[in-house]
Amino acid sequence: MHKIRVGVVGLRHGMASVLEVCRDERFELVALCSHARETYDYLLGAVPDKPLDSVTFTAPREQLIAQSRALRDFSQVAFYDDYARLLAHPGLEAVILAVPINLNATYASAALECGKHVMASKPFAVNLVEGMRLLDVARRARAAFVLNFEFRQSPLVRRVRAELDERHIGELRMMWWNAFRMPFRPGYRQRAVSGGAFVAEICHWINLFSLFNDEHPFSRLCSFGGLDVLGGQQDFEDNAVTLIEYENGVRASLNFSYFTDYPRHNLFGLVGANGKLVGDTDGAGRLQVYDPAHPGGREVVVDAAEHEGHLGFDLAHRRFADIVLQGRRVNESEAGQGFENLVTCLAAQRSLEQGRVVTRNELLAG
Repeated sequence: MHKIRVGVVGLRHGMASVLEVCRDERFELVALCSHARETYDYLLGAVPDKPLDSVTFTAPREQLIAQSRALRDFSQVAFYDDYARLLAHPGLEAVILAVPINLNATYASAALECGKHVMASKPFAVNLVEGMRLLDVARRARAAFVLNFEFRQSPLVRRVRAELDERHIGELRMMWWNAFRMPFRPGYRQRAVSGGAFVAEICHWINLFSLFNDEHPFSRLCSFGGLDVLGGQQDFEDNAVTLIEYENGVRASLNFSYFTDYPRHNLFGLVGANGKLVGDTDGAGRLQVYDPAHPGGREVVVDAAEHEGHLGFDLAHRRFADIVLQGRRVNESEAGQGFENLVTCLAAQRSLEQGRVVTRNELLAG
């Protein structure tokens, strides 16, 4: 069986990807890249002298390192502190990117132009210029481009999509998502690095709105918010309310805060012509569905054994292997969805800053 010769770029959040690669026999990990050698030395056996900064939602970094070492001899894996040199590694076929958000688009474009398959992290880009360039590069590339909006792959979201496909609640008319979480990590609290809340993370939930609404683009939106609690910690809004109208008439609301770190971080709902469903992402996720056959509701609880860690993260890596080995052409849809997501997030940011409704056509016009 042919194995995909892959390199992982970024060894902080990227340690979760290193472990997924080590677990999947269809990958052969041949190279790692990071600006600092520290984590690579730990993979070789060095012992940390203090707790490591954990930047992944899957598990503490020490645990990811220990699990990866149990599966792989890292003395046989090349290390680079220069991305261009990694891309020139002999026989390298693919890269998995776990880099700072403001590098996502440029690193993905560079790899595709070198003929490497790419699994890129969200967001697609941090501005329209970078987004348009990556969209063009991905469309022209012969290698695969996959954008890791991992929640799409989770059993919970797949079940929601199945409920819509089976039309239990009828034609979709409304959507809502409430996200309440802890503040951003220190390294991402400046908009120049992270792109701000909409681009850096709220993109996840806007992406799910697109999935639930059959990828219809938005037509107009408005957003209201501010930096009301965390003013001494970050330079962009810590809460906002956003209303979105899509071209097919479906409407959505999205609310977020970054100072409410309690259980039930994500609460969501969909309303159809004949019913509704509501859910949350705690554990592996759960849904309550109300439809004509179940006016009192029926509960759907996702089995946590269906996946491990952050919702959909492990399954997204398996999907990347499937796409590469099967030679599936997904670049148009993956890059198109990513670009549309970026446009929506940038429009929400502009609306918040200018206090008015922003249209899709206006945002695309510059």
